[in-house]
Amino acid sequence: MHYQQTIERKAVRTTTKFTGEVTCKGGTSRGIVKDLSAAGICFQLYFDINARTGQEVTINSNEFGHLTGVVQWYRGDKIGIRLDMSSKTAAQISSYFKYFR
Repeated sequence: MHYQQTIERKAVRTTTKFTGEVTCKGGTSRGIVKDLSAAGICFQLYFDINARTGQEVTINSNEFGHLTGVVQWYRGDKIGIRLDMSSKTAAQISSYFKYFR
């Protein structure tokens, strides 16, 4: 019998469409923040930067400033980034939802 593993999301995602820049060990790429939650970001890269699971990344955007995180997954031109949780990160994400949504 085949069992499908499902991952339950704890944070509600909000669809977004604003630009930013991601930097990792492999390089830097501008791109689009496709969705955002208190825990992470789905980022569509304009250029391949060889982002791999477990790599540390920095994200810069006019909408929420400078954030750091870890690549959780990558598929084609999209990467999932788990944000480093701190009170500063929480405040930046909260500010985005308050002023830009």
